[in-house]
Amino acid sequence: MRRMSGPVLVGLGVFLIVAAALVRFYALPTLTKVPAGYSSTTHLEATGAQIFNSDPEVLAAETHDLEITSETREDADADAPDGVVVWVNATTIDKATGGSFQLSTERVAFDESDGTGVECDTCDTWIAESDGETVEEVPTDFEGQIYKFPFGTEQKSYDVWDGPTGEAVEATYEGEESIEGTTVYKFVQVIEPTVIDTREVPGSVFGSEEASVQAEMVYAMTRTFYVEPATGAPLNRIEERDQTLVYDGQSVPAFVGTVQYTDDQVSENVDEVALKSVLLGGSQVLFPVILLLLGLGLLGLGLVLNRRRSNDVDDKTHQDRPLVTA
Repeated sequence: MRRMSGPVLVGLGVFLIVAAALVRFYALPTLTKVPAGYSSTTHLEATGAQIFNSDPEVLAAETHDLEITSETREDADADAPDGVVVWVNATTIDKATGGSFQLSTERVAFDESDGTGVECDTCDTWIAESDGETVEEVPTDFEGQIYKFPFGTEQKSYDVWDGPTGEAVEATYEGEESIEGTTVYKFVQVIEPTVIDTREVPGSVFGSEEASVQAEMVYAMTRTFYVEPATGAPLNRIEERDQTLVYDGQSVPAFVGTVQYTDDQVSENVDEVALKSVLLGGSQVLFPVILLLLGLGLLGLGLVLNRRRSNDVDDKTHQDRPLVTA
């Protein structure tokens, strides 16, 4: 048994040294990519939101609790270049008392590692727009962070895509916080009031005697992200939305309220990233260093034992050598 201990330790040491290199230079790059075949459903809510009821018999803002479902899946058959993934997202906003308020769909191409939008002629990226009767897929080049922040998110500002304005707007790093025991980075994106559209609206909405008027859709947003830094995954997102119809100095709420992940969704997000964050964080330095040190230690011990065994054999051979006499 002692004869084998040296070679075994040498072999195990070499194995651990190789494993350290594999973890750092093979496993880590594999882990820092969005998973293939991704599919998820995210639940959000808005309590006491003001939304515009376009029913001809109402034509006024109403207050509702909203239930929001965001379904995202990868289009694995998309004609995307290496390193680029294509996701399709459909978001449905329903009134808690029943009835749909809004449906939006988009198709996005982004970098599988850093999460930024990618211009891709073959990916067929778009945002679906509806005039109430027909739906048009408007070709769109997405930019900035789309669904997630980069793996290994840093304590700095990032440009994040904003759908209503159709551009990336800076989200500023504002410090560390904790969500259910998990450290997150807080980023805040502020979009000042911006005219994003002009709508033909019945004049009665603004107390006008005109049959219809051209009202501006004015949009403002303060969006806060709570991001787990190793994975770049937002564990929570809070959107303070202020979207109004404005005409002749008067404004009517179109969608005013605070949208955020449900408590259950936040807990689910925390559970989902727990193991991933440990693997990603450890694979960068800790795991390779531990494996390397163990490997070097076992290799060194094995070489020492091999040398001792070799010396013992030499001594025994010398002692057993018969004396030669003349």
